[in-house]
Amino acid sequence: MNRHIHWILQMLFVFAIILSVGCSGGSDTKKIAFLYPSETIVRFKKESQFFKAYAEKYGAEVIIKGADKDESIQKEQAQELIEQGVDAIVIIPVNVNTAASIVRNANENDIPIMTYNRMISNCEVDFFVASSNDLIGKIMVDAVMAEKQGGNFVIFGGDKFDKNGLDLQNAITKYLKPYKESGKVNVVYETFIEHWSSDIAGFEMQKVISLYGTDIDAVISGFDGMSDAVIDVLKKYDLQGKVAVTGQDAEISGCKNVIAGNQCVTVYHPLKITAEKAAEIALEMAKGKSLKDFVNSTEFNGVKEVPTHRVNSIAITKDNIDKVLIDGGVYKRDELY
Repeated sequence: MNRHIHWILQMLFVFAIILSVGCSGGSDTKKIAFLYPSETIVRFKKESQFFKAYAEKYGAEVIIKGADKDESIQKEQAQELIEQGVDAIVIIPVNVNTAASIVRNANENDIPIMTYNRMISNCEVDFFVASSNDLIGKIMVDAVMAEKQGGNFVIFGGDKFDKNGLDLQNAITKYLKPYKESGKVNVVYETFIEHWSSDIAGFEMQKVISLYGTDIDAVISGFDGMSDAVIDVLKKYDLQGKVAVTGQDAEISGCKNVIAGNQCVTVYHPLKITAEKAAEIALEMAKGKSLKDFVNSTEFNGVKEVPTHRVNSIAITKDNIDKVLIDGGVYKRDELY
């Protein structure tokens, strides 16, 4: 009898071990890496947290890494995560050209990779999630034309080595074309701003005034940080609020400039919606599922037409800033006022 009981206990013990191993070996938890350039870029830090919250709600483990604006650090982070065997990588590249080596490394290890916000050039990236630069350019041109109807314009685009900078500049040029051809708009100065830098934008704005004087009606600026520096220069000549200035990203500085009447528009990208959509797609990528239902556009990166999901941006003005950004939970009232 004792021998029979002992045998039963042994069988139960073996069964428990098999069950335990089976459960752990068959885990559906997917590991997804989210790599972004720097914590100093507020929107990217926020988006990483929205991404993480959504993906973890649906059972994934998310590993977030910031690269301190250093492409070599980002490359090392990616290599480490690939060696750990993550199931998918989402990356906002520090450098859209050199990040191609990260994609190739992921390809060689059969790890799907999504580029987010910035397209990585000349590689077999699997998916792209971003806003529409064409729409952003239209918003900016519409805003300055609504305020000024024409005049002497300055255009400060983004970094020309960032495809977003090139695409935005092309969109601005496209939507300004009929006004230039009709003689309503005279572009007195146009340049790209390396690294979307506020310091460089401020330097360029001072140069414009030194060369062309203060007869300027609008500055189409591609980013709120740049716009803030432009407005600082305009203040020296008592031109703040008299020159229509655009911006992008709905940063606190840009929003305050809009409220003060020193900036006619900032372009808001609904960060939570975009990040959660990226997380939804990344989960399907990690599981090896088809992504065709998420595709609403494509983007050529020099090698392929990359399947793309674009999220529309919103023009933020004095008329809707409270409703969209405060009532929408993006900022608290005392952060902006």
